[in-house]
Amino acid sequence: MRTGYNARAQQRARAKKGAGAGQKKIIDYPHPKNLNICFKEGVEEGKVNADPTTTELKIYLEMKGFPHKVHIVEPEKGRNLPEWFRKNNWDGILPMAKYDKEQYKIGSAEIMMALEKKFRVPLLCAGGMGASRFRGKTVKNLTLSLLKSVRPYDDSNPDWVDLKSEFRQLDEYLVQCHNKEGDYLKEKRFTLWDIRMVPALYNLISVANLFKPGFEIPDDVPHLRSYMNHAFEDPIFLKFRPTVRQIVTYFEPKLNVRLVLGDDVQ
Repeated sequence: MRTGYNARAQQRARAKKGAGAGQKKIIDYPHPKNLNICFKEGVEEGKVNADPTTTELKIYLEMKGFPHKVHIVEPEKGRNLPEWFRKNNWDGILPMAKYDKEQYKIGSAEIMMALEKKFRVPLLCAGGMGASRFRGKTVKNLTLSLLKSVRPYDDSNPDWVDLKSEFRQLDEYLVQCHNKEGDYLKEKRFTLWDIRMVPALYNLISVANLFKPGFEIPDDVPHLRSYMNHAFEDPIFLKFRPTVRQIVTYFEPKLNVRLVLGDDVQ
């Protein structure tokens, strides 16, 4: 009698039956135990901020299917900080992860790299050849520099020149990976490269003109334009995409400005 097989089959059937009843998700592949994630609190109390690193880590954890507990914290005010956070993160850098008893990782890039190295299933593609040249951090840093600058979006502004160069390199990378315009992400899952790049690009595109009018994607990067049109509407990104208002409130204290938004801004 195949009692072991029957027992496992019954367990899977119970898990499937209870999936919609608010029960814990059961996964049958290696995953971090007792995974805890600290995210920085946004302006709205109890809600995470719209930092691209927050969005990318949320997408990564969803795609991996790892059960985890979220802590929304505010280190500067000492609010909601777990004891393990206080002891192991004196600088208050976020996001932060704790798992497998005493494993601590700080920053979304380090967290994803450590988890991906140890827990390969489900496997996420790293991206195409040359993907390691690009980091969402570059776009993120240039976005902040551009919005802080009093110079317009033209070649008198070195940050704008640098961003255009980054755009052109991204455009070339997309051509190399997808061969022709329009094939981006069709019937494909986000890669680790997409996870890192899309949140940073979305934050830039969403609010650049609100803080400083005149921003446009250059005409000489059509593949990047098409890629963003696809990526911004991908179901996994839509699930965690911050609203424009949330992105604005994320940037306002960094730029020391306050925007008055119309009712048409979500």
